[in-house]
Amino acid sequence: MNNTSRRGRIRIRTFLTAAFVVLLGTIVSLTAQNTAYRRAVSLGYARAFSQLTESMGNLDTALEKTVYVTSPEMIAGLCSEIYSDACAARQAAGALPYANVELEQTTSFAAKVGDYAQALAKSAAEHNGYSGTELKTVKALSKAASALSGQLDELEAQLNDGTLTLEDVDAVQERLSRATQNSDILDSGSFAELEADFPELPTLIYDGPFSEHMQSRTCAMLEQEQEVSMDQARRKAAQFLHISEEQLSEGMRVNGQIPCYRFHYATATSQDCSVEMTRKGGYVLSLTNGRTVGAATMTHKKAIALARTYLEEHDITDMTESYSICRDNALTINFASTQQDVICYPDLLKVEVALDNGEIVGLESAGYLMNHTQRKDLTPKVSRDKAEQRVSGELTVLSRHLTLIPTDGGHEKLCWEFRCKNGGDKHYLVYVNAETGAEEEILILLEDESGTLAL
Repeated sequence: MNNTSRRGRIRIRTFLTAAFVVLLGTIVSLTAQNTAYRRAVSLGYARAFSQLTESMGNLDTALEKTVYVTSPEMIAGLCSEIYSDACAARQAAGALPYANVELEQTTSFAAKVGDYAQALAKSAAEHNGYSGTELKTVKALSKAASALSGQLDELEAQLNDGTLTLEDVDAVQERLSRATQNSDILDSGSFAELEADFPELPTLIYDGPFSEHMQSRTCAMLEQEQEVSMDQARRKAAQFLHISEEQLSEGMRVNGQIPCYRFHYATATSQDCSVEMTRKGGYVLSLTNGRTVGAATMTHKKAIALARTYLEEHDITDMTESYSICRDNALTINFASTQQDVICYPDLLKVEVALDNGEIVGLESAGYLMNHTQRKDLTPKVSRDKAEQRVSGELTVLSRHLTLIPTDGGHEKLCWEFRCKNGGDKHYLVYVNAETGAEEEILILLEDESGTLAL
């Protein structure tokens, strides 16, 4: 009996020893794998930082050359290089942990320079070189890029000699999570000095999204309107929705490009509905009904007619539907205002119709409110026939119309719109400037049973 117990104890000790050895081996293996993983991640960060430094150096070189060229061809070629280098810099920065916080100014600089380069290339072609203050802006951007590139070179040198290390995601996340208690923590990252000493940038004035005028752009339709109170906005919202004011929740103030009040309400089919009313004028900014739409029972043509009737019932007239897209049995139709028989695409208004019963489940009017105004003169200087000569011989023109199209910088251009098809029955939209006769834009229309998408 004692021998049996002794053998049992020996067996247990043997099993425990084996289990401990296996566990120890697993721990050692996992530790080795974790170390290898961290080393690989660290090397990845180092490569990304090296690519960022290299791309910013190339950007600096291209901008310096751009200061001294004069021909539109050379300007366009160098601007193409600048755009490519800027994209590479943004991609490299994005591979670093929390670059959107730690390298906010650096990535923003790359985005702005890349976009400005595209606009500069187009402007140089139109004006046969630099115009206005463009050369002065290029010089200032070149100076900023040179300073930034030099700082990155210094950081990379410190990284290579070991005096600087790049934090991993966990370290950055921990530091940023503690930044609310101690602002010094936020300023202690690897890139703190780079961002703190960021070079001064010139004011960008051009036809693009980063132009200075875009930051102070006002809402055209609301510019002369007076501020309304929350109670007034609730009353207007109830009237628009044909419900009582009591059915709307207490409002909340929402800031943004178009400040508004937001109210929630319920319907017979959805508990998740909201409406936003502009604080100036009390116009409907958006309408959302979160109900699940059932199987479609009507055609897209019928839904478009219902959307048009809905707008007319709310005194929104002279609208032309352009394109529509269907998702989850709800059809979203894009409408643009029409003035002097010209389709004004900046005045964009979207209406979403449920295809199961024709209910309006969405409305978005930001584009319409931002841009809608009465244009004074929309008479083209270039005839339709002359403009059509600019359309490629590879395309067959199906229809023609005079339109206003928006630019990235919030401006408008009067253009002839030609809807065309190629030999394979694929459709395109070609826009020719009705003031200058120059080609402005070409869009590819992707058409299927869900609707039309313009690319």
